[in-house]
Amino acid sequence: MPVTPSAKPKTEPLTGVEACARGAVEAGARLAVGYPGTPATPAMEYLLTRAPQEMRVEWAVNEKVALEIAAGHSWAGQRSFVAMKMSGLNVASDALLSVATSGTRGGLVLYVGDDPGMYYGMVEQDSRLWARLAKLPLVEAGTPQEAKDLTRAAFEVSEAAETPILVRGTSTTANTLAGVTLGSPQRDHRQSSVPFDLDRYTKAGAARCLRQHADTLRRLERAGQLLASWNSLTLSGSDLGIVATASVWGYVAENLGLFPEKPSHLRVAVLNPLPDAEILRLLEHCARVLVVEELEPYLEERVRALASTLPRPPTILGKREHLLPQVGDLDPDLVASALAALAGRETPAPPRQPEPPPPGPTWAPRQLTFCPGCPHRSTYFALQQAIRRAGFSPDEVVVAGDIGCTILGMNPPHRLCRTEVAMGSSIALAQGFTYAGIDRPVVAAIGDSTFFHAGIPALLNASAQRVNLTVLVLDNSYAAMTGYQPSPGNFRAEAGAVANPLSIEELARAARVRRVRKALPYFTRRLTRILSQALGSPGVNVVIAEAPCVARLPRRNVVPYRVRPERCTGLEGCAPSCLESVGCPAMDLDETTGRVAIDSARCLGCGLCAAACPQRAIRRNLKARRRAR
Repeated sequence: MPVTPSAKPKTEPLTGVEACARGAVEAGARLAVGYPGTPATPAMEYLLTRAPQEMRVEWAVNEKVALEIAAGHSWAGQRSFVAMKMSGLNVASDALLSVATSGTRGGLVLYVGDDPGMYYGMVEQDSRLWARLAKLPLVEAGTPQEAKDLTRAAFEVSEAAETPILVRGTSTTANTLAGVTLGSPQRDHRQSSVPFDLDRYTKAGAARCLRQHADTLRRLERAGQLLASWNSLTLSGSDLGIVATASVWGYVAENLGLFPEKPSHLRVAVLNPLPDAEILRLLEHCARVLVVEELEPYLEERVRALASTLPRPPTILGKREHLLPQVGDLDPDLVASALAALAGRETPAPPRQPEPPPPGPTWAPRQLTFCPGCPHRSTYFALQQAIRRAGFSPDEVVVAGDIGCTILGMNPPHRLCRTEVAMGSSIALAQGFTYAGIDRPVVAAIGDSTFFHAGIPALLNASAQRVNLTVLVLDNSYAAMTGYQPSPGNFRAEAGAVANPLSIEELARAARVRRVRKALPYFTRRLTRILSQALGSPGVNVVIAEAPCVARLPRRNVVPYRVRPERCTGLEGCAPSCLESVGCPAMDLDETTGRVAIDSARCLGCGLCAAACPQRAIRRNLKARRRAR
């Protein structure tokens, strides 16, 4: 009887972060929940379109809520996947430390995207330190295939050791694209139940908390034993050694040709708990050891501590010797320089540090600004006009900024936002400014997704204290800066959209805010009037500038604007004020004529330039509309 050949395993190109999401699918996770933040966002985006029908995938209002939803799902016996960026882990940390001491029933895996080099903004932080503080297992992969396999295994270990597990991905590993061999998703239909176990799931009483602390340590040790095989130790005849994390091991492997005899090495994929036994074996075998990792000397400190326990400790090289930087991400050249020092071939130059910008531009400056037609540009233009209408100059009014597209109001031509701290901080910062005695109007500018994420508690606090400030909510229905994920107020039927859209206006009124007004930002005269009234009114005033993100709107029937050259005075007249006050990328100065020109292909017809032109030289380009049809 002929033998049927086995089916060839399916291979698919995936990035490292997508591979982690695929690992959750193959592990049979029934829930995936997160909050957008690059480099972790693609994990949820992948699942929103590729998850099996039995897997529920949704965005939460913030990272803390996401983790708590997943914890409840896990405590009911089901497998859960959570995704967030490193700054989101800060938001979730209160729940993280508490959930860690209670452990899990169904597997609970949290993917956290770290960003060495700060390609996507926020604070450059090392999430491995959170794992050490929470006493939670943390793993990281070096390739997309390993990311998928390690995430799938993490669910098994999470259940066996009854602990949540962190999977750390850096921007480099998250964006690395490679072929990944897929496995079959696990089909596990479990009956859900929530045990009545106060000693495990509550924190009331010192004795109970102490027992939970001890249990957490035992679970961490157990997880370390189950994950140990993911670390790889190779001892050679050389007295040189390398200890490197999995995420940067590729840079080490590229440069091993520097050595006539391959050094002993330990590739570490389990960063908490660290493989002390393997580290000690390497240290006992070598005379000189280099530690390679990004950001904090987390692994290096442990290697040095273990080396100090040996009768004849080897020489440890790393960040303390300035062979590798503590700021920014690594690259093959930096690692090659450090490996050369290990081999004793040369004394490398200090690692590169971020250089200050040159004193003057050497090319045409490119300003980080809003998209053409963005409603936020019109909103900030109206705020500038309202400040002047209230009798102040824009420099006299303090505007606290917030995370997201709204912070671009700090750049020219607006130059309004002065601060950026964390999601939702603008309102509380503004309250602090008023308490400090600032006697001019104080404004908190915040986006809709950020408002839902963490702005509501600050608004409740300000309203309860009857603080004199204006909260300007720039509502475009999306978390636009992270990839247009819908906010809880989004009413459109698309992937990830909420089932019951929320109203910022109703929430503000429920907070007993004295005055709540809403306006379409493109009608700048009306919005200017509303803002100027808010600036002069006592108590908390909420102004909602509501218009959808233009990047998500269809382009049909767009009527661009054009410049009437016979009216434009250009450089000879107003110098030109429309360019300076609007700063739209669709506008430019024609060097030949010295007059303003509008690119009809980029113009989305918001009309702000026409409102800003003192010569009334800008009008709708109806011919372009007819051509577009």
